[in-house]
Amino acid sequence: MKKMIHILYDLVVDNLVRIVGIVMTISILCQIGTRLLLKVPFSWTDELARFSFIWFCFLGSVMTLRHNMHLGIDYFESKMSPKVKFYNRIFVYALVIVFGAFVAFFGTMLLEIVSIQKSPVMRMPMVYVYMALPISGLLYAILGVDMLYHHIKEGKSAAA
Repeated sequence: MKKMIHILYDLVVDNLVRIVGIVMTISILCQIGTRLLLKVPFSWTDELARFSFIWFCFLGSVMTLRHNMHLGIDYFESKMSPKVKFYNRIFVYALVIVFGAFVAFFGTMLLEIVSIQKSPVMRMPMVYVYMALPISGLLYAILGVDMLYHHIKEGKSAAA
């Protein structure tokens, strides 16, 4: 199970973030280049950059959580006793699971609403853009379960 989660997050998600970031950067550079050189910018580059940025943010937040690099308030946790800190982490991981499930559920409902919409310039189905919500929510929930499991497992072995 741990190996599968490692492959999913460290290989798939991290590389997707890189690819989407590269697509976004190339799109922005193409927009700037055509505006400066041709005086007529391509219209699709702005839309592609915007959609890439949406995916970059959602997948990047999952990657940030995976590597424990998200913004946190360490001041309060540093004042807690080890036992309170242990239960505080359980609470935080439970919130991550609930948040991920919430985003995945309502993101899926949103997909039904936008299923017939197309982007104005590229005429791309907007489902592809909004799919970032349920996918990142599901990844958050899976990651939260994994983090909670390992935290409890490590806590029991430390107490023994």
